Amino acid sequence: MATLNATLTLASTDAVSDTLDMTVTKSLTTTVPSIGLSRVTITTADNQELVDEATSGVFYFYAKNLDSSNFVVLQTTASVQYARLGPDEFCFFPVNDGNGLEARADTASCNIEYAYWKKG
Repeated sequence: MATLNATLTLASTDAVSDTLDMTVTKSLTTTVPSIGLSRVTITTADNQELVDEATSGVFYFYAKNLDSSNFVVLQTTASVQYARLGPDEFCFFPVNDGNGLEARADTASCNIEYAYWKKG
């Protein structure tokens, strides 16, 4: 077992009527399998599997769209969308057991970086 420390900070002086300044931190226990920080080109031609649906367990998933003008759709292997990552946007969320995760570029091929860790 290993520990992954996740921290999310949201801060703004003009997004809401009051000043927004919050941070949440969670120590996540992880186990194998995992994929360290990787880069891949996502195309418009086909959905590209990043987390195999046949691998049991919940996975903590990170992705960042490295493209400067196009977006990437992240979805289950049954084509239910998790997220739409615009240029330079990122996400971190758990992928449910048996759902898997695929990526598809919308307009043109995009490079993304991603990693995942199985929940321990």
